[in-house]
Amino acid sequence: MVAIHPTALVEPGAELAEGVSIGAYTIVGPDVRVGRDTSVGSHTILEGWTEIGADCRIGPHAIIGAPPQDVKYRGEPTQVVIGDRTLVREFATIHRASTGGSGVTSVGPDCFIMAYAHVAHDCQLAERVIMANQASLAGHVEIGRHAVIGGMSGVHQFVRIGEYAFLGACSGVLQDIPPYVKAQGNRAKPFGLNVVGLRRHGFSVEAIHALKQAYRILFISGLNTSQALAQLEQELSGSPEVQRFVDFVKRSQRGISK
Repeated sequence: MVAIHPTALVEPGAELAEGVSIGAYTIVGPDVRVGRDTSVGSHTILEGWTEIGADCRIGPHAIIGAPPQDVKYRGEPTQVVIGDRTLVREFATIHRASTGGSGVTSVGPDCFIMAYAHVAHDCQLAERVIMANQASLAGHVEIGRHAVIGGMSGVHQFVRIGEYAFLGACSGVLQDIPPYVKAQGNRAKPFGLNVVGLRRHGFSVEAIHALKQAYRILFISGLNTSQALAQLEQELSGSPEVQRFVDFVKRSQRGISK
């Protein structure tokens, strides 16, 4: 059974799966698909080519699927895709993609987008990302799984933040933040390994020790990035976590925050 409040507007063509509930004064556009058992709060707008997974919770006054804030956009059928069990709180905004990327803004599954947060066009958020209140991502940002973005932080377009990274509140991020690292500030700088987060997620003592060594070599040793990567691959090549750390840094286009 689908529950639609009498004041809500669900346009013809919208697809609502079994168990969906739509709150008061909410608008659902004709190209929107909402998955099973998802609830949508009051005064929310779901528009554009938007697909929301199963068992999501969308808060009141959220806007999902609005056109990208890109002057080149001319109404092309780009998408927003949100994975299962993701929570989007009140007044959060998630924009559909522009034509200059993959064509999809992707969030989820199991993400938590808190109140007033903003996910811009073409962003790619892996599973279990947390964005705290008023955190904002510019276009084409990539966030790895289990990363945490602190409240009132701003992330520059095309920046990448690695898996299990932790970004402190009120940060301005202009360059990539490697996996497993804590960073904070305007402009954001690393200040250690996210040891608490790694322990909470069951990383072994050996993995954490290897990552601590990798952090020291890259950020504290005084070596330049190329020299540090060479040393890491020579000394810590047996650690899969360190290898992901190295691979992330190698792929950086904007450089890493130091």
